[in-house]
Amino acid sequence: MSTFVTNEFHAKPGRGSDVLALLLELAPESAGRPGCQHISIRRNQDDPDNVIGVTQWESRQNWVDYLGWRTLHGVTATFDEMLVQPMRIRYWDEIPYRT
Repeated sequence: MSTFVTNEFHAKPGRGSDVLALLLELAPESAGRPGCQHISIRRNQDDPDNVIGVTQWESRQNWVDYLGWRTLHGVTATFDEMLVQPMRIRYWDEIPYRT
């Protein structure tokens, strides 16, 4: 079963566009990482400095490996400089249902 990961960014006032631009720049490379199945980026309609990435991975370990790789290459620190609080990362299981 896939793991869904939400990564929420609360940017410093006026920096939401910078966070969004960096996420969009990184998305193609991220999509090619082992285990990445889907990437979706969303911006809060009521707070443009609040952005969330929703990704789907073959396993949680794929995400952990990806985050380690991004951290090693300084990307996590780049985001941290633009944020008022640390990124909030949460892991989700999909619960199938029938209609």
